Amino acid sequence: MKNKMIGIAAVLLIALMFAGVSYALWSKTLYIYGTVDTGDVDAKFGDTWCEASMDQEGQIPVPEEKVTFTFECYPDEEDPQILHVVITDLYPSIWIHCYFKIWNTGTVPWIVQSAGLVPNGVFPGDLTFTPVDLVGTQVEPGFFTVADLEIHLTNDALENSVYYFAVEILVVQWNEYVQPQP
Repeated sequence: MKNKMIGIAAVLLIALMFAGVSYALWSKTLYIYGTVDTGDVDAKFGDTWCEASMDQEGQIPVPEEKVTFTFECYPDEEDPQILHVVITDLYPSIWIHCYFKIWNTGTVPWIVQSAGLVPNGVFPGDLTFTPVDLVGTQVEPGFFTVADLEIHLTNDALENSVYYFAVEILVVQWNEYVQPQP
């Protein structure tokens, strides 16, 4: 009887060993290794051109004999994220339209979140963007949008004075855009 018990125990141990081996043979661990390469949000100013007019819509050009002022706008040579606007000898009630392209030079679509005057002093006039809906404009990588910065001095401008202004255009990745509140 003792030999029978030892035999049964041995058979049970061998059966458990085979069950353990068969279980181990039927399992498998899988691994996933990944790499994520993020894109970038980048923008720069491109082609520019300017026009002067007697009205805000740019429909009435300034008569040639009245053009005693000079104006130009151009991207900075070292940092194309800066646009220079230089106007000399301008007098009130003239509208200068500075048109410029804003290129998406990154790899992620971006949207214009805001555009406006940076408060840094007194500017006797108006600085506005056309189209007014520049805010909210989405630009895909490799493409551009065109904007018009309208500069208008009012009669509050003093004679023989120099005025400075700064405008900031903020672009954000497309999924971080926050709709402005009315």
